[in-house]
Amino acid sequence: MSEKRLPWWKTAVVYQIYPRSFYDSDGDGIGDLKGILEKLDHIKNLGVDVIWLSPFMDSPLADVGYDVRDYFHVHPQYGTMEDFDNLVTAVHDRGMKIIMDAPLNHTSDEHKWFVESRSSKESPYRNYYIWQDGENGEPPTKWQSNFKGAAWEYDEETDQYYLHLFQKKQPDLNWDYPSVRQEAKDILTVWLDKGIDGWRMDMINLISKDQTFPESEPVEGSDYTDGSTAYRHGPRIHEFCRS
Repeated sequence: MSEKRLPWWKTAVVYQIYPRSFYDSDGDGIGDLKGILEKLDHIKNLGVDVIWLSPFMDSPLADVGYDVRDYFHVHPQYGTMEDFDNLVTAVHDRGMKIIMDAPLNHTSDEHKWFVESRSSKESPYRNYYIWQDGENGEPPTKWQSNFKGAAWEYDEETDQYYLHLFQKKQPDLNWDYPSVRQEAKDILTVWLDKGIDGWRMDMINLISKDQTFPESEPVEGSDYTDGSTAYRHGPRIHEFCRS
């Protein structure tokens, strides 16, 4: 009896590439998709099976591209969608696979969803993000963000706070809202239809938050508390991943 073969993603040699710092094809000092294409034979000769591309989508680059402004466009510094399509074809021609990062715990604060969400409490996009009232002029909790400082940012326009587990320019999406989950599916599907072989789900263990937003234990040496028990591997994480 032949041995059962494991899925490719369990045995593959994966090579992560930050497009910005990998190889500059046009001399502007910034790595790009054409630069990756030029080095594919070198990567193949290293014994690589899978290329993992860190974010190259349109972004203000406050967090090296993990703050996405538009999930359906290539950042102009990295090239064009045609460059991406050529890269996917060339990777497959060499017998390799290509996967992308999916930063879907949060967006950029410049994403059209958040721009609309913060415009009004009545916005149809309001529930795409996590908004809460403060208490006595203070944030809903004293949670510390993963980049230090407060995890809540006050917004004067609507007199509420939004949650950001990373930079304040990275508001967290509200995965409890069904429309957000559908948007995420649509994003993943578009790129899969373009020929990529899979996704690395960035910060997927943070997408489910305890919607009661309980206070937590103080962080040693800090004025803030550790809210991770309320959002790390949260109450609906398996449901969201299965859906």
